[in-house]
Amino acid sequence: MTRKPTKSEVSQKRVLDAAAKIFRDNGYAGTTMRAIADEADLKAGSIYYHYKSKDELISAVLDLGIHAVSDSVKSALDALPDTATGRERIETAVYAHLSAIIEYGDYTLATRRVFGQVPESIRLKNMRLRDLYGTMWQEILMNAKERGEFRPNANITLARLFILGALNWTVEWFKPGGRTIDEVAREFSSVVVDGLMRHEPSMTDA
Repeated sequence: MTRKPTKSEVSQKRVLDAAAKIFRDNGYAGTTMRAIADEADLKAGSIYYHYKSKDELISAVLDLGIHAVSDSVKSALDALPDTATGRERIETAVYAHLSAIIEYGDYTLATRRVFGQVPESIRLKNMRLRDLYGTMWQEILMNAKERGEFRPNANITLARLFILGALNWTVEWFKPGGRTIDEVAREFSSVVVDGLMRHEPSMTDA
């Protein structure tokens, strides 16, 4: 059975959700703990029970955003059979990434707005988490290349940077009621993978 969250955990999530919205709208400098408390419909003291400062709170918002995505992708990949192809692993990772950033859209947008504004120590801490997630994608792509699924001269690092940049930008334009996440994921995967795939010579090339 899934454990029911405690009242403290529910309150903490409420604070984080409110903080993500306020940081998204007002940026780092324009955000106050009072504004977050008002958004969460809580007394200011309730926020300080969970987070002692704005810096501690923005660090939590940034970290939750990247954890939500990386955990979603890792869980989806772990559910695949060992026989899954590189294409299948990329398609699965793309869908999981998109699903997570849409679900946690306020966190994604807050990160995009404030990342360059926060203190360096907070930025460097979050960058380490981002680098770990980037390594996960590097391994997905490299494994496909080593198995001969990609062109020998395919630049995996550039492909990773392109994939993550394009996926993260989706939250800026994706609107419910238009194309579904599944449709966007399939189209994106096709563009990426078909560009990397090794193409066997056809009869007309002989």
